[in-house]
Amino acid sequence: MIYLGSYTAGSGEGVGVATVRDGALRLESTAACPPRPSYLALAPDGRTLYAAHELEAGLVSAFAIDERGEPRLLGTQPCGGAEPCHLSVHPSGRFVLSAHWGSGSIAVQPIDGEGLVGPPTDMVEQSKRYAHMVVTDPAGRWVLVVYLGAGTVSTYHLDLGSGRFELRNEAQLHAGAGPRHLAFHPDGATVYVVNELDSTVTACGFEAESGRLTPGATVRTLPEETVGENYPSAIRVAPDGRFVYVGNRGHDSIGVLSTEPSLRLVATHPSGGEFPRDLAFSRDGRLLWIANERADRIVGLAVDPTDGSLSPTNLSLQLPKPTCVLPA
Repeated sequence: MIYLGSYTAGSGEGVGVATVRDGALRLESTAACPPRPSYLALAPDGRTLYAAHELEAGLVSAFAIDERGEPRLLGTQPCGGAEPCHLSVHPSGRFVLSAHWGSGSIAVQPIDGEGLVGPPTDMVEQSKRYAHMVVTDPAGRWVLVVYLGAGTVSTYHLDLGSGRFELRNEAQLHAGAGPRHLAFHPDGATVYVVNELDSTVTACGFEAESGRLTPGATVRTLPEETVGENYPSAIRVAPDGRFVYVGNRGHDSIGVLSTEPSLRLVATHPSGGEFPRDLAFSRDGRLLWIANERADRIVGLAVDPTDGSLSPTNLSLQLPKPTCVLPA
């Protein structure tokens, strides 16, 4: 089952549900909801799906997942910020965390016993705006927030009793970086930050005890000779940690970076469409799903685990303005 977010706006449109069946990627159903469900996240137990609606008055919706994997809208709650572009569920299953592009804030919202989201218990404002991602580290101890406008990755402690944030550390990226998203290496000791404004990835050391990030080597997501506008989007690390994958919007490619012996760009491969906004590995790691926003197209690219290369498949689906792909 693959859940699909998009910039849909009309009635009857919403969160898509796709499967691979008879060798083809097929849209099985669409769960109606408020407009622009641009990012999705599953609860740890897989029984509830959450969507951030990227509206001026931002919303978060909760969907119950039935035994067939089909979502049903439970309810919707304001998240207190403008244009939420990312959300995640805390590993405890007790809170939804959202990052608001428009207002630059992040929010914590409690989850009740039915999976519904309540009003925010805390919000943190960032005057330089552009909060772009909020995610918990693999050990479940720290919440990391990527602020594109401030050029920082901030580490917060989330009090599970009060549902409130406490800032603990702040890592400053290089000038002009524009950090957008991050991904952890499987060892938990390295974080890769993709920078939207200069088409680079920065490898950061991560101290699990303190939650501190230390920026290290920075490499490009495109070959040096490449010209033209480009805005990197999502970043994913292969399950074995050997390769990092980045969506290049503008160049319309997927940058493949090796992590061994140190971070370096090894290749770029066509994204199978235009403006690849999101990427996600299939559950077995053999496919990389790509949401090509401006091509209205979801594609699956085959992953070669030996050299990290990507190759086309017959798996493709037309979907208006796809922005998120979430295998389950």
